[in-house]
Amino acid sequence: MSPRRVFPRSAVLAFLLAGCQSQSDPNQPPLDFAAVQPAASGGSVISGGENHSCAIRADATVACWGRNNDGQLGDGTISNRASPVQVVGLTNVVAVSAGRFHSCAALTDGTARCWGSNSSGQLGNGGGAGSRTPVTVSGLSGAVAISVGAYHSCALLSSGAARCWGFNPYGMLGNGTTVNSSVPVAVNGLSGAARLNVGWFHSCAVLTDGTVRCWGRGTSGELGNGGTANHTTPVAVTGLGGVVDIDGGGNHTCARRTNGFVRCWGNNQSGQLGNGSTSTSLIPVAVTGLTGVVAITTGGGHSCAVLSSGAARCWGSGTLGQLGNGALMSKTTPVAVSGITTGSRIDGGGNHTCTTLANGTARCWGYGTSGQLGNGTSTSRSTPVQVVNFP
Repeated sequence: MSPRRVFPRSAVLAFLLAGCQSQSDPNQPPLDFAAVQPAASGGSVISGGENHSCAIRADATVACWGRNNDGQLGDGTISNRASPVQVVGLTNVVAVSAGRFHSCAALTDGTARCWGSNSSGQLGNGGGAGSRTPVTVSGLSGAVAISVGAYHSCALLSSGAARCWGFNPYGMLGNGTTVNSSVPVAVNGLSGAARLNVGWFHSCAVLTDGTVRCWGRGTSGELGNGGTANHTTPVAVTGLGGVVDIDGGGNHTCARRTNGFVRCWGNNQSGQLGNGSTSTSLIPVAVTGLTGVVAITTGGGHSCAVLSSGAARCWGSGTLGQLGNGALMSKTTPVAVSGITTGSRIDGGGNHTCTTLANGTARCWGYGTSGQLGNGTSTSRSTPVQVVNFP
């Protein structure tokens, strides 16, 4: 067997470039999905949280907007914002991820900062108090990507290993236990990871060989290993190879393959697997009629993709306009997002979706009552609206 190739940090960053109400009981699923965002080496990158959104500006600072009950916007207040506000003291950012009530960012020096709620140690600074401005994640170095779920956070390291921290009753920290941790712990047995993304209560990684490992809650089949058991360490997703990107949703997961096709697995109550049915699948199934995909995302009960043409497609739950096609109904196969022709990155929040365009501006659509669409209002929209004052 040949030795595993260790990629330098610059190479990992280049690979990564291709591809969240008041606090409630964390043992209950969130009302909406806590979205996440993979890393990028520059430009505008956007992340939809449960009821807030964050994005990297062209100058490597971060702006956030929407719900701010726990300081998840990072502007030092707990006031909701219907348009972007600057995260205090945050510079040199390469990745940002918006969760349910917290947000995190990875910096160019390999460290990470988090802000917002810290009810389960999800800020990773060893304490239990929340913070309205960014705090340093303890003992973390070499981070090239970061991703947050409902109440936990994970970082991908340049070595191909991963660290996670926060809420852990289902094993989503991947360290073989179900004990919460307020500081990063190593994901057991994970090496050669090139992408990392987490959902509500599960986590997944793409390895450099194109296979996928997932861990955490599996009751809806979101681990993709053919079962419904929880796993406290990574397990292989069944029959899936050639993967370059992955995204974890509320109770489902989707992966983009090198050939431009997408496969999804897990809960399918709203058609979020995109295979024309509403039947849950414990193993990956192909999204119907979707080709040429260059970016994917998952939300609470919906999924979206950007095509090589710059167009966008969404499927699954659409009753709050999160599919962006002008309708308020769910779809079990992909539908075109109105007016998006130069899409770049895309990220699904609880019940909203945001994308950046080729010119660096951003559009959002769906549930907007907390200002998470960033257009200066608190109105939901079933077609994309421009995020004001961005980038």
